Amino acid sequence: MITFLSGGTGTPKLIQGFRRIINDNQINIIANSADDIWINGLYVSPDVDTILYLFSGLLDVSKYWGIKGDTYITSDFLNQIECKNWFSLGDKDLAIHLYRTQKIREGMKLSEITRCLCEKLDIDANILPCSDNHIETRIITEEGEDIHFQEFWVKLKGEVNIKDVYIKQIEIAEVPDKLLESLEQSDLVIIGPSNPITSIGPIIKIKEINNWMKRNKEKCIAISPIIGKKAISGPAAQLMKAKGHEVTALGVSEIYKDLISTFIIDQKDSAEIGKITQTTGIETLAENIVFKSEIDATELSKIILKH
Repeated sequence: MITFLSGGTGTPKLIQGFRRIINDNQINIIANSADDIWINGLYVSPDVDTILYLFSGLLDVSKYWGIKGDTYITSDFLNQIECKNWFSLGDKDLAIHLYRTQKIREGMKLSEITRCLCEKLDIDANILPCSDNHIETRIITEEGEDIHFQEFWVKLKGEVNIKDVYIKQIEIAEVPDKLLESLEQSDLVIIGPSNPITSIGPIIKIKEINNWMKRNKEKCIAISPIIGKKAISGPAAQLMKAKGHEVTALGVSEIYKDLISTFIIDQKDSAEIGKITQTTGIETLAENIVFKSEIDATELSKIILKH
C-alpha cells in the first residue's frame, strides 16, 4: 500500500504515473482540505475533488481541476444577474458541491461524504481529507487584510504582497477515522511535488499525522516542487518566501527534514545534493521531476518503487 499526501496539481500528476504500475486499490490519498471554502452557500473542497475526479476519470487534465467537458451555464448566469461569482464552478461540478453541502447539513463528516462519493463514482482508491474539521489557509497581506487562500489565488490571482500565511483552526484539527490505520498499513508514504506551504503544510501540521511521520520517517519520502529558484507551478515560491524559507530544493528539504528519510530533487539541481544531505541528513536523489506526460511520471514512479 502506498499513501500520498496531496494538493491539487503536482501530486495528482505523479499519482497518474503510479496508477500505470499499481492497482488503485493499493493507493491511499490524504488530500489537503485547508483550501475548502463556502461559495454561494455551497461547500467546495477543491483538492479533494481533484483527486475524486482523477480516479473517476472525470478530471480535466488540461487544467488539473474541474470536470472535463463541463459547461458553465449556471456560473455564467450568476454573472449575468450580478451575483458575486469570482469562483467559477462547472455545472457537473456544482452537483458534487450540492451533494456534499446537503450531507454536511445532515450531519455527515467530510470523510464520510468523500467515502460515499468514492462509491458513487466507482473509485477503488482510499481517499481521505486530511481533517474532518473545517480548517482553512489564510493569507495576511502587507495591507493587513486577512483573506482565504482561494481569494488570494483565484480572485486576486496571487497579485498581492504577503506578510504571513497561517492555517486557521489547525490546532484543533482531527484526522478522519481510519486515517492513521491507513498510514500504518502503508509500505511507503509520499509527499508529492505540491506546494509545501498551502497544499502539504496543512496536512503535516496536523498533530497526529506529524507525530506518525516523525516515528516512521524511514517510510516517508518527498519530491521537491522547486527547481532552481522557481516553483514548477503555482505560488509555492511566493509563499515559501513569505514564511522565511529559501526558495530552493534545500529550502523545501528543511521544511520536511523531520518527517522524511529520502528527498528527490530535479536533475538540474544535482549539484545541491551534498549541501542538502549535509544540512538535513536526508538521503537525496536527483531525477527528472517535470511531468510533461504520464510517461515522465511513470518513470519516476518506477524509480521510487525500486528505491
